[in-house]
This record gives sequence, structure tokens and C-alpha cells, in this order.
Amino acid sequence: MFLFTSRRFSLAFISFLMISACSSTASHIQSSTEQQYPEQATIDHNGEELHQLQVHLANIEEQIENLNKQINEMRQQQATISRYLNVRLSSNHNNNVKSTSNTKSSDNTAEARRLYHAGLYTQAIRLLKNADSGGNGSAEAQERMWLLLQNHSRLNNCESVINIGKRFNSQFPHHAQSANALYLVAVCQNRLQQQDIARVTCQQIINAYPNSSAASKARQLMSKKK
Repeated sequence: MFLFTSRRFSLAFISFLMISACSSTASHIQSSTEQQYPEQATIDHNGEELHQLQVHLANIEEQIENLNKQINEMRQQQATISRYLNVRLSSNHNNNVKSTSNTKSSDNTAEARRLYHAGLYTQAIRLLKNADSGGNGSAEAQERMWLLLQNHSRLNNCESVINIGKRFNSQFPHHAQSANALYLVAVCQNRLQQQDIARVTCQQIINAYPNSSAASKARQLMSKKK
């Protein structure tokens, strides 16, 4: 009986030693792991900081992109203004002194022409707002009407182009730009899905001005619609 109890005690003692050894080993492994790798909390904190930095960087990139767009728009405006000033200075340098009676009207036309060449079509139209009727039929009145038509064409104001272009051709059929005025009308009619009407206008150009560049363009426009 005593021997059996001793054996049980020995087994219990050995088990205790083994548990202690395992605990010690586990503690040692945990300690070594903590020394070797950063804590999970530190990893999570660093990950959050990295995410915030990425978000901040994305916001900065978006702001830079918006600034670049604004800079490009300002450059385009500056280029337009520069073209206008250059055209105006060149025109002023080459202009001769004009008679007092024609100065106001001539200056107005010249200013509208400068605005047109500078790409400021809306401003040019404001100066030419009374030119759509052809005025008194003088050479300057014809020039103003043709200039007005060109500005509307540049802005794709097709209703104005069709009305002014037809009137210009009707009033001044022998003008050097009369065929081109009708061609602008045909282009706008085609753009407004009025293909049949545009074909009639093209044929009118070809019949009335067969050797003009407008007639060649009219033939090309008709061939595209087939």
C-alpha cells in the first residue's frame, strides 16, 4: 500500500514538473516572439496612419488637378486676349487717317473684324447687330453683313446663319462671298437634319457658281449624304 501511494505521489510530482516546464517554455516563447515582432496594436496603428496618409495624398492630387485645369483655362483666355491685342495693334499701325464722316462706322467694322480674327465671335456680333439686313447696300454694309454671317457660323448659330446667308445671296448675288454664304447655309441645313433642303441649296450653288470653291465643297457635301 505504501509503495502504491509513493508511486502516485511520484507521478503527480512528475506531472507538476512537466506542467511547470511547459508553462516556462510557453512564457519563454511568448517573450521571444514579443521581442522579435512588433505588437499587433502597433501594426494596426501604423496601418491606420498609412490609410490616412493615402487619403490625404489623394486629396492633394485632386487639388493639383483642379489647379492645372484652372491654369490651362487662364492660359487659353490669355492667348485669346493676346491675339486680339496683336491684331488690333497691327491694324492700328497700318491704318491711314480716315474722313470724319466715316470714322465711326469704319472703326466699328474694323473693331468687329479684329474681334473675329481674335476668336471673340460673341463680342463681334454685338458690334454688328444691325448688319443683318444689308444696310444701304454699300461695300461696307456688304462687308459687315458677311462678317456677321461668319461670326454666327463660328458659333454654330444655324438659324441665324440660314436667315442671313440666304438674304446675303439674294441681295448681293455677285458678291465675291455670295457662293460661300450659300455653302454656310447648306452646312447648317445639313447639321439640322434638313438633308433634302441642304441638297437643294448645294445644287443651287453648283448651278449659279459652277467654278467656285464653294461649288466643289457643295459637291463633296452632297456625296457624303448619299
